[in-house]
Amino acid sequence: MSEVAPVGLIAAFMEISRVTLRQLLGRRRTLLLILLSALPVLLAVAFRAAGETEVERFTRRIFDTITMTILMPLVAILFGSGAFGAEIDDGTVVYLLAKPVPRWIVIAAKAITALAMAILLTGSSTVLAGIIDMAPAGSDGVSATMAQLLAVVVGSACYVSLFLAVSLFTRRALVLGIGYMLVWEGALSFMLPGIANLSIRQYALGASTAVYKLPLQEVRLSAETALLLAGVLVVSALVLATWKLMRFELPGGSD
Repeated sequence: MSEVAPVGLIAAFMEISRVTLRQLLGRRRTLLLILLSALPVLLAVAFRAAGETEVERFTRRIFDTITMTILMPLVAILFGSGAFGAEIDDGTVVYLLAKPVPRWIVIAAKAITALAMAILLTGSSTVLAGIIDMAPAGSDGVSATMAQLLAVVVGSACYVSLFLAVSLFTRRALVLGIGYMLVWEGALSFMLPGIANLSIRQYALGASTAVYKLPLQEVRLSAETALLLAGVLVVSALVLATWKLMRFELPGGSD
């Protein structure tokens, strides 16, 4: 593969990001995700109308039950597994790989676009819900909202990176992702506290303590450990995805 000038790399990155964004937004399930992301906001409005503006009550009932358990992982898994989904399914990935663009640029553009979409949906929902329901709690409410946003960003980065990589190995990345979310992060993480070091949910919640200690009993990792493990997961997943993409064979030879 011939060397590409920096300007050419930027142009390639932007073009791949644009195409990926169009693919992700063009799917019917994205509309469903947008509707789902409105749920925490609607519940926050209901809580505020009922006069419930406590940080602990909001965190346990909305952030933990809805955002961290359902919304954040589902949105990130769908966008991460879907970043390459259409191109692999219809075979057009060969046209992308035929271009003289380093594979890491392709992975970076896909991952950043999918992550940006995931954070836009889940992060904006988290912040709006926090402003509506926890702002009256003063500085604690603001800090708790920022901690929740950090948890969403860290968790989304892990899920997107991991299942983008998985999607290059199997067309069932979405099924595996939902299974991981329900079984590993759902049932097993509650029954087996020892798996915290292998739990994206724990990475996200642990990272949030760097800003504010949310009133959740299940946080088992320190902020430093959580951020370190999350970083290792993201980097490892993206390196693996790049390696796998380099091994895709084009018609008439290998890349």
